[in-house]
Amino acid sequence: MTAAHHHRVDDVLKGPIKSKTVFPVLVLHLVNERPDHGYGLMQRVDEICGDLIAVNTNKIYPLLRRLEERGFLTATWDHPTKRSRRIYSITKTGLERLDRIKGSMLPYLETIENAVVQLKRRLYGGRA
Repeated sequence: MTAAHHHRVDDVLKGPIKSKTVFPVLVLHLVNERPDHGYGLMQRVDEICGDLIAVNTNKIYPLLRRLEERGFLTATWDHPTKRSRRIYSITKTGLERLDRIKGSMLPYLETIENAVVQLKRRLYGGRA
C-alpha cells in the first residue's frame, strides 16, 4: 500500500486543499478556458461535476464578486448601454493564482482518485 493509501478519508478532506478551494479553482479554470457570465459558469460546473459540487446563484455570484475584488477576474457588461449579463475574464494575477493552486492540488486529487479506486476494488472486486 502506498503512502497515499494510508490517508483516511477525513484526513484527505482536511488536507491542504479543502473542498472550499475546489469550486474557486474550477471557476478560475473555466473562465481561463473561455470568458463567461455567472449562469453560463453554473451550467459548465454542473456539466463537469453534476451533484458533486452543488452550485446555485447564492454560491456563484458571491464567489465571482470575491474573485473580482481580489483581482483574479475582471468583468464587463455584455451590452454597454443597458444592464445585462456580466462577462468574467481571468486576469494575469488570476492566472498566476490558478497555476499555483493547480500545482498543489494535483497530489490531493490523485490521493482521492487512488482512494476511490481502492474502495471500488475492495467493494466490488473485478465486477466494477
